[in-house]
Amino acid sequence: MRVRALRGATTTGENTKEDIVSATTELLEEMLDRNDVGTDDVILIIFTSTPELTAEFPAAAVRKLGLSHIP
Repeated sequence: MRVRALRGATTTGENTKEDIVSATTELLEEMLDRNDVGTDDVILIIFTSTPELTAEFPAAAVRKLGLSHIP
């Protein structure tokens, strides 16, 4: 079994639910694609955000990608 750790960061234009989810979704899709990682291969994702981003938590984007098995 191969175990890999990936790290990424993104920015948003504004503190809106749409911007936060869109930027996070774009980042996750790119990270999975570039590293040839399938959604079933992911066992853990840790999200952090800066204090001014309050409209949505970035983890909401995970569900859009079908990663519902990740707690």
